[in-house]
Amino acid sequence: MSRPKDIYLVAKYITKPKDHVNTSRKGWMQDPANIRYDESMEVVRGLRSRDVDAQVVLNLSKKTVERNSFKTEKTFDEIFRYFFISYSQYLIPVIGQLDPGYLDSIAQEMKKELEPELDSAQPSDIVDATYEEVATK
Repeated sequence: MSRPKDIYLVAKYITKPKDHVNTSRKGWMQDPANIRYDESMEVVRGLRSRDVDAQVVLNLSKKTVERNSFKTEKTFDEIFRYFFISYSQYLIPVIGQLDPGYLDSIAQEMKKELEPELDSAQPSDIVDATYEEVATK
């Protein structure tokens, strides 16, 4: 019988110059306004050798941060919420099977955060705003 493997969220980031940035100019990468990040996220069973260079690794089975190379002291919940907002269509089925109670608690927290803003917002405000903009107001 094989040993069960944990489920992980693995995120990798690639740095690229923004459009219309003169990359022949010395020091162009020193200015953060010249850089954009391409994000690649996977949900995998067990870590593989190719995941060694991932910047973010969350153990969804144990709800722990395995790796966060962005040098921020974020908790599992804080990092998971970021990915949940962007990739909910992939994470809802996984977390729903692993821990339905946790999925419900995250959904309730997000609903409570958004309710005051949604009650006072105009429809055009909601369409044009991102979650982070609404949640930080």
